[in-house]
Amino acid sequence: MEMKIPESYLIAEEVDPRWYKGPFLNIKAMGAKQKGKRFEQIVRFLMNGEKTKSSDNDMILDNNLFEIKGSTVTRGTDECFSFLQIRPNQEYDYLILSSFHFDGLIELFKIPKNDVYKLISGKIFKKQHEGKNGKSETYCYNGTMEPFSQYKFMERKIVNG
Repeated sequence: MEMKIPESYLIAEEVDPRWYKGPFLNIKAMGAKQKGKRFEQIVRFLMNGEKTKSSDNDMILDNNLFEIKGSTVTRGTDECFSFLQIRPNQEYDYLILSSFHFDGLIELFKIPKNDVYKLISGKIFKKQHEGKNGKSETYCYNGTMEPFSQYKFMERKIVNG
């Protein structure tokens, strides 16, 4: 049986026009998996790190393993970010949160693995999936970068575009 669905369901939502002023418009428009790959590549470039072969981490630098998470500003906000799939049981020494802003600013936050557990117990990182048995070890964060201010170690203004 043939059917027509409303045309509005087939049209992409408009990208926030503030992204047009900076270099990250194309990243904002990418799908989640491709966007995550680009976040990792950019952070490795900025930190001069090497890609690992493990699925537990994304970079090695100075004999330390890093898991990299990135986020562009959350839709409808000026300064909120969303980081997903934070897995403390994976093998890494540091979690890098990278925030990408409208104007080309990138901020990097380097969180030691032990502090990831503290952020979980402090309810900064919350369960992402409960699963059938409620024992998921996957966490997420949605909010400003303020809870991570003590971990900020790099800020770069990107001028491509």
